[in-house]
Amino acid sequence: MLVLTNDEVARLLGIEDCMAALEPMYRDYANGQALLSPRVDNIAPATHPGGYYGFKHMGGTWPARSIQALRINSDVVTHPLVAGKPRRVKQPLAPSSTGGRWVGLVLLFSTETGALLAMFPDGVMQNLRVGATSGLGLKHLAREDAKVLALIGSGWQAVTQLSAALAVRRFREVRVYSPRRETREAFVAEQRKLYKVDIRAVDSADAAADGADVIAASTSSMVRVIEPKWLKPGVHVSCIKTQEVDPEVLNRCDRVIFSNRRQSKHIDHVMKDTPHVQSESSRGWWNDGSIKMDRFPDLADVLAGQAQGRQSAKEITCFMNNVGTGLQFAAAGAYVLKKARAERVGTELPDDWFCEDVHP
Repeated sequence: MLVLTNDEVARLLGIEDCMAALEPMYRDYANGQALLSPRVDNIAPATHPGGYYGFKHMGGTWPARSIQALRINSDVVTHPLVAGKPRRVKQPLAPSSTGGRWVGLVLLFSTETGALLAMFPDGVMQNLRVGATSGLGLKHLAREDAKVLALIGSGWQAVTQLSAALAVRRFREVRVYSPRRETREAFVAEQRKLYKVDIRAVDSADAAADGADVIAASTSSMVRVIEPKWLKPGVHVSCIKTQEVDPEVLNRCDRVIFSNRRQSKHIDHVMKDTPHVQSESSRGWWNDGSIKMDRFPDLADVLAGQAQGRQSAKEITCFMNNVGTGLQFAAAGAYVLKKARAERVGTELPDDWFCEDVHP
């Protein structure tokens, strides 16, 4: 059984590797040749001020790679106000020798023997698979001649949103906005070291979006950050969570592709006062009933040739990353595991520790 660290996963998996790993999985999923275990969130009270406990799990089975993945998170979650708007923030409370940390794990199992093959933290792969998913959406929905990218958000997720966008389109200008000046300027300074592109921080979301060909939201916001007035003919917009858009935005788009319309979050909770729990849901307040999910294709349909991407230069398109898909961890995990074994990366532990000699 192989144990990998986040640093080792980062060495083995790049954004283009991740996109390449996801594409055949999506095609198999569209053709009924892969299975997913839908995301489930169990939410309970916690003693942390203003926080609640969340246990999240999702998974997927990909027979073509003989792999089953399970991703789990055990978190204390808060909703502080940032620039007057609520954000979703996981608190690093798990004790370690280096201070507080978060808990997220991916387990990979063999569908041939049932054995546990590998275990690693979910952080790096989570970040990459979200960026890669948006990148695949952008590849099929943005105009081929897109040159200006507006990035709303400058945190952890924004890093792979940018790298995926630059991997599939030749942007000449990237404008970055987030509420904290120091955060967006630090983000821009770091990204300029990596890319030979004009990347600049701007002082407002309107300044970022004005004239942009692609507008990518990458925030922890619990309220809309994509404004309907930005949706000009030919623009492509994307989000990494449902709360970043609303029905007004989606109803103005000519073509909307969901990450996975076949799946929604399932939330169980034992809390009496739970408005924040409703805002976690992919089917909550963001849909006022005007959004009929069955009229939209999802990314798997597009990649399998069962639905169309952009059809004209004037279409307003949207990629809606509505829910995390556990099957992505099977695809990216299978790639990482194969490469780790080939390059002898990771720490092996005895298989006997992770199986038993009595019938469960």
